[in-house]
Amino acid sequence: PYFIGSSDHITLCLYSGYLTRRLSTSVCIPNHEVYRVWLDMFARAVLGSNMADSSINYERGALLKELWQGKTKILKDLAISSHSVLSNHNEYLEKDYANHFANTIVAVSRFGMLTHPNQKSVQLSEIVPIRENHTGVGKCDYIMRLHSTHNQANQFAAIVEFKLIEKTKRGNPAHHQQLAQRGLDQIAKCDYSTCLVGCLERIDVGIAIGNNVVEAVCKLYRRKNTDSPWEEVDTLADVGC
Repeated sequence: PYFIGSSDHITLCLYSGYLTRRLSTSVCIPNHEVYRVWLDMFARAVLGSNMADSSINYERGALLKELWQGKTKILKDLAISSHSVLSNHNEYLEKDYANHFANTIVAVSRFGMLTHPNQKSVQLSEIVPIRENHTGVGKCDYIMRLHSTHNQANQFAAIVEFKLIEKTKRGNPAHHQQLAQRGLDQIAKCDYSTCLVGCLERIDVGIAIGNNVVEAVCKLYRRKNTDSPWEEVDTLADVGC
């Protein structure tokens, strides 16, 4: 939805029938054909042509279900797609990549990629993104809170820590793996999960990234209740979905 009054173009589309009121202060696109055109333009502007073509055709909840299984392919594709569109620089720091990544995650939530599979009528994924969150020791790069496998809001979290691949080592896959592992280890060492009040499921992800090169490693955790310790598991997708 877009807020009424934020643009003369929106007002024009509202009164010409291309938009309709969703709430008293916002509007949405009621026509499916027009919505698909807008979605395609939006995806290409944010993700670039290659990733846009695949992103808008992913099944609902595709990224969320992949995270539940401890897989990171879509996540890695999104991480480098956001950088290629938003900047052509090669001297980025970890937090710059984290910002690009955060913007991309918010964008793909519009495609339903983070929507729980059981939420058939929900058009936008419900996510709570937190950048450079103060928690444990220091600040983690990115946290997002999502629906759990049991379809409970904010009970599943993804903690992401980025490590920069130097230009001279972007052709060294072993180094990329080591950097990604260093990011993953940092999440545990610095107790970044202490801020996840109310969460019962989580995935920790270490991402090594440099321009169009990316590697990721992850671990999954579950706990019985908010007072229980976290226990590492192989998958979260064995229940509730």
